[in-house]
Amino acid sequence: MDEVRVEIAAIRSVLSQASEKMEALNGLIISSGSQVCAEPVLANDNMDSCELIRRAEKMLKWGRFKSETLNFGSGLFTDSCWNMCLDTYICDLKGTKVTVSSIAHGSGIPMTTAMRYINVMAEEGMLEKSPNPSDNRMIFLSTSMTCKAKISTILRQLG
Repeated sequence: MDEVRVEIAAIRSVLSQASEKMEALNGLIISSGSQVCAEPVLANDNMDSCELIRRAEKMLKWGRFKSETLNFGSGLFTDSCWNMCLDTYICDLKGTKVTVSSIAHGSGIPMTTAMRYINVMAEEGMLEKSPNPSDNRMIFLSTSMTCKAKISTILRQLG
């Protein structure tokens, strides 16, 4: 019975720390929302690209925070494919070219796994690869129009 109490106390401590981290992250997200955005690149249902970018960045930060906070070594709370799609989507809306290797490195998973996921998402028509005309070793990545529309729909549903 004492072991159960000790374990419950440890869980409460972890939850308390997670709550504090979430509050700190929420403050960062709120403060980063005041940045200036260029003209809308994509407008959907009266929501311009600035708001879509803000929501996508918030979701990406929250997802990474969730993964870090709940990481007990098993990787159960990672959303690698979603995070890579969302990261690519954000770059698309900002008009920033992003390379496959950059997205793979930023995913937080082993490079070979990230590359495999990117290839599957490209085969499924979610992501599109295009060569860099000035450097054949680099491949640019972007979200397909269908994927971009679906992610935009998800982001518009967030309150």
